Amino acid sequence: MDWELYEQQRATLVFIGVAFVCFLLLAFQRSSAVQHIKAFFVGCTFPTQRLFSQMTAASPAEKNVVSATPLVDSLVPSVGTVDMHAEQSRALRVLAEENARLNELLELKRDRWPRLISAHVVGRDPQKWFQEVLLDKGQEDGVHMEDPVIAMAGSREALVGRIVEAGTHSSRVMLIHDSLSSVAAVVSGSKGEDGVVEGSNSHDLYLRYLSRDSQVKIGDLVVTSGLGKMFPEGVPIGWVQEMGLDPRQLFLQARLRPAIVSHPLRLVGILVKHE
Repeated sequence: MDWELYEQQRATLVFIGVAFVCFLLLAFQRSSAVQHIKAFFVGCTFPTQRLFSQMTAASPAEKNVVSATPLVDSLVPSVGTVDMHAEQSRALRVLAEENARLNELLELKRDRWPRLISAHVVGRDPQKWFQEVLLDKGQEDGVHMEDPVIAMAGSREALVGRIVEAGTHSSRVMLIHDSLSSVAAVVSGSKGEDGVVEGSNSHDLYLRYLSRDSQVKIGDLVVTSGLGKMFPEGVPIGWVQEMGLDPRQLFLQARLRPAIVSHPLRLVGILVKHE
């Protein structure tokens, strides 16, 4: 009986200890000590995430060859050859597209953002699909906390998010789709109406706090306003799709179609603020 009581007390103490540590991490998540701990764990898991992403990108042709049985060995050369050519064509197409995006980023760096750093998306948590991504550039490359992140959308850039964790060789981005994200924004053109773009943990973005007599209409482009100095001015965020009153019936709000859809992200640009 004493042993059972001891086990219960020990389990209770462990639970209290874990809860206390979690509380400290949440309460002081912006402190340098916690950021160093996060950066350490990100650095430890980064090679594994990169390896996993490479493994999941293995060619279907290789899988077909491995799973082939002696009964169909005579068919493997022809089928395997077709699959190999198809996979090579797909790989070449992907490389060409990535090369085109990289060239666009280089042109963007030359024309508008001389301190831009290109980075690859190397990790993504399915449970936080609309909230964050992991990049292969970190402090050693000049990346800092709160640096804005953009990507190419058509012929120009679009806002992706901002750096919230910067490790030595990797960094984590909070996407603008995250419900905790907020971006000072303005409706492009002569209207010039200010608002705040917030995420919803889904594809949708919302421009909030528009006046009830707002002249914003469907199809208007919303860009960063530059207020608060968090994001530079004039970076596209999305287009107005729908207008309506907010839940409290105090302001108008606009549902936006994002200028950049989050799921196909492969190559992004980090707008470094500091030398």
